[in-house]
Amino acid sequence: MTTLMEQLERGMKQISTVEGAEPTSVDHGARVRGLPYLRKDGGACLPGSTVSQPTATENNVDKHSGKLPAAPRARGLRMNLASCYVPDHDEDAHFVHPKAGLIGVADGVGGCRDKGVDAGAFARALMKHALAAANTTTANPVDPYTLLQEAYLKAAGSSTPGASTAVIVSLNGTTLRWAYLGDSGFTVFRGGKMVRHSKPQQRYFNCPFQLSATGGDRVEDAVVGEMQVAVDDVVVVGTDGLFDNVFDLDLERMVRRGCCLSPQMMAEKIGGHGT
Repeated sequence: MTTLMEQLERGMKQISTVEGAEPTSVDHGARVRGLPYLRKDGGACLPGSTVSQPTATENNVDKHSGKLPAAPRARGLRMNLASCYVPDHDEDAHFVHPKAGLIGVADGVGGCRDKGVDAGAFARALMKHALAAANTTTANPVDPYTLLQEAYLKAAGSSTPGASTAVIVSLNGTTLRWAYLGDSGFTVFRGGKMVRHSKPQQRYFNCPFQLSATGGDRVEDAVVGEMQVAVDDVVVVGTDGLFDNVFDLDLERMVRRGCCLSPQMMAEKIGGHGT
C-alpha cells in the first residue's frame, strides 16, 4: 500500500530532489486485447462484464453535498510532498517529482502472482516510464493523462508482465489535474473536510480496471479532471490498500490532527492506518 501526502503552499521555490528509477528507453509496441481481467484474488472476470464504466471525462464524486469551499486566490502554489510505502507483497510503485509538480502511484494486480508472474512488474514499469517522460517533456504544464499514455506504451512495448492500476496527479499554478484508471486514487481536503474523492473503476468487487501488455483496459478509459486548489489544501494519493481500509471520516480526522505535523509524519500516520 502506497500513500503520498501533499500539502499546498505559497511560492514558486524549486525542489530538485526526485525519487524514482533512472529513465530507460524501450521500443513502442502494440497490445493485444480480449484476455480475461484478473481479480486481485487471482480469479478472472471476462471482458464485457463491466458493471459501471465512467467515461474518460467524468469528474470524481464529491463526498459532501453543496458547493466546494471557495479556493482563496493565489498567484502560485508548490507541493510540500512526503510519501509512505507500507509493503504487503511489495507490488506497489510510486514516484514524486516536486519540481514538475507530479505524483504517481501504481498498484500491481496480485492475481498475477498466482500465475507465476511478478505482480509488481507492470506497476514499477509504469511509474519508471512516467517519471522518465516527465524528465524529458517540454510541455508546460505536464499533463497526467499524456504521461500515463506514454508510460503505458513503453511498459506494454517491452512486454512487461503483470497488470496494474494507476493514478497520476499534477499541480500547476493553482490547478490540480489527474488521470487515473482502476482503484488507485486520491482525496482532497480543505479546512479538514474532504471536498473531492476519486471514484474507483471496477467491473465488480475486487476486479478493478487495469492496464497490462496482454489485455485489459485502455488508457482512454481513464478518468481525467481538474479542480482549483488553495493554500493549505491537503491531497492524499494512494492505492486501494489505503482507501479500502480507512473510512472517509477517519481520514478526515487524521488530516485535521496532522495539520500541525510535518508532511512526512502525516503520511506515515495515514499509511500506518491503511495496513
